[in-house]
Amino acid sequence: MIYLRGGNDEFLPFMMAMICELLVFIPIMAFILVCRWKIFVKAGQEGWKSIIPIYGSYVYTIDIAGKDMTTFVLHFIPFANIYSAVVTNLAIAKKFGKDEGFGIGLTFLAIVFLPWLAFDKKIVYQNNDPNNTPTL
Repeated sequence: MIYLRGGNDEFLPFMMAMICELLVFIPIMAFILVCRWKIFVKAGQEGWKSIIPIYGSYVYTIDIAGKDMTTFVLHFIPFANIYSAVVTNLAIAKKFGKDEGFGIGLTFLAIVFLPWLAFDKKIVYQNNDPNNTPTL
């Protein structure tokens, strides 16, 4: 066994676990970031808006999904955020011409459905609400 100075036997396994976690976590998060960027661009928004934490959620909920401010605020309340995430993703699916099953998939299997929404050329944004026109 490898001993570090000071004889702390628990430090090395902890650091190895952290490094392995980062090697998995960072690429997945980068991929999700790219997917969100592409979805924003498909919806007529600027992609950089997706990387600003609260503002990105605001644009996703209000401008792209077409939901109201109450739904956006519910994203930050524990347990109510589950409801608002489902409602928002159902609206996103509808705006992109998909059914409710796709919206549920966006909520609970985002690692599969976000890339599908982002990279499928056949899926286009259909803003059918004249009061909610995306700004460029």
